[in-house]
Amino acid sequence: MKIIFCNIGWMERYQGLSETDQITGGGAYVVEEQHGVEVCNFAPSGGFLYGNVQPRGRQINIKRIGAKRGDTEISGVTVFWTASRPTGGTVIIGWYKNATVFLDPQPISKHAKLHRRNSVESYWIRTRSNQGALLPVDRRTLEIPRRVRGGMGQSNVWYADSDNSLINEVVNDALKLVRGKRTKPASAKGRRGKQDQDRKVQIEWAAIASCRKYFEDLGYEVKTVEKDNRGWDLEAKSGRTLLQIEVKGLSGDSIAVELTPNEYNAFSEKSDRYRLSVVTNALESPKLFVCRFSKERNAWIVNDSLDGVLKIDIKESAAITIRTRKGSLPKYLTVH
Repeated sequence: MKIIFCNIGWMERYQGLSETDQITGGGAYVVEEQHGVEVCNFAPSGGFLYGNVQPRGRQINIKRIGAKRGDTEISGVTVFWTASRPTGGTVIIGWYKNATVFLDPQPISKHAKLHRRNSVESYWIRTRSNQGALLPVDRRTLEIPRRVRGGMGQSNVWYADSDNSLINEVVNDALKLVRGKRTKPASAKGRRGKQDQDRKVQIEWAAIASCRKYFEDLGYEVKTVEKDNRGWDLEAKSGRTLLQIEVKGLSGDSIAVELTPNEYNAFSEKSDRYRLSVVTNALESPKLFVCRFSKERNAWIVNDSLDGVLKIDIKESAAITIRTRKGSLPKYLTVH
């Protein structure tokens, strides 16, 4: 099925700007001008809906939807319109079925006064008026993942053509929405939890891949020992040297990590073989920090820098087991 997602500014009705329906979000242009080309996306004109989006670059890559080389348009596309909710999260706000998506913007030859009044002179996507649907605000609950591998990034046009379970689930839920079969908004909460978990896994994998490449480029043979519960993730060997490497991945620039009790036991031994590797911006532009304990300086140092040292805050925890004499507690007592 031919599918595309287009991210635009947030409005309630998309029937042009009015005192009761202003546009928010949608990029720098909307912020500066308080206007956007998408303000009439659901305003019928001559039996059609004319959809606008601000693609990255000068064209929409219609080949990724199924167009052939040399084509200037492709029809039969389901277009999902998304926007950032004022309360947070990017959600589907409506769709066009059986739409035609154009490589380049097209002029509107005969358009309504509303379009002219809102300076909407062209469009990228067109469908029949009866093929479009705009969701009421409270039904805009299906969230779209941002900044995950294969998900919608900074570009306003997302082709959703990455083959992974999270993206496939989002596309399937979007199609159910069009068919009117998605009736439980609460499932969005479940997906958010799954999205968060999938994102953590992706960050971890990206961090381990970045760290592995770094040590392999130095001439080490690297193997994974994550499942062995040794207190570190990788072992890197070069001749008689064997390094024990714990890897921590982060999505942003700030460098703050936590160690489990098992990981901290390995860390606190201050072994010559142990390395704590931290990868920031793991999914976008990974940056690796390798930390080791220097006996000469009696300190943890970062990337062998004279300035980079670790600040360590020790937090206490406890494992508690309740032991009772037989019959002293109710049979089905639950302890929280």
